[in-house]
Amino acid sequence: MSVQPDGVAEQMKRILKEESSLLAALEVLLGKEAGVLQGNDVAAIERIGANRHDCVAALIRLEAERSSACKMLSFGQGPAAFEKLMGWCDRSGAIRRQWQANLVAARRCQNLNDRNGAVVKVKLGRVQKLLATVRGSDTPPVYGRHGARYGAVAVKDLGQA
Repeated sequence: MSVQPDGVAEQMKRILKEESSLLAALEVLLGKEAGVLQGNDVAAIERIGANRHDCVAALIRLEAERSSACKMLSFGQGPAAFEKLMGWCDRSGAIRRQWQANLVAARRCQNLNDRNGAVVKVKLGRVQKLLATVRGSDTPPVYGRHGARYGAVAVKDLGQA
């Protein structure tokens, strides 16, 4: 029994349609995350982070399914393998069009994620500066390659309660 291109095409259409839905959901989540990051609601940040993680995990599962199909059909691994698979089973070009649309959506998500990461980095820098001030140090701790701190940790007496 041989694998038919039409059956594989239907499987790829299903995977790409599901991927498209997940990318749209991720884009919405990343937009919401940007708003949540502006505030200081730790619980909301944790919730949206967990939702984002679940969405990314589902996208990874779909990528593994697509990659598995390429290997199983002897097209190899990586982007070139999926190109070969599409060349074999995508007579109408529908799979390639959906794939291109998904790549565009993934780039939008990447840009949103990078923007959110920059906000987190700035907030983390502020927290590190505040901690340094509380500890009585003007410079943040520096770690060596084995994880040990360079220099002594300064202790600052903040008074008594």
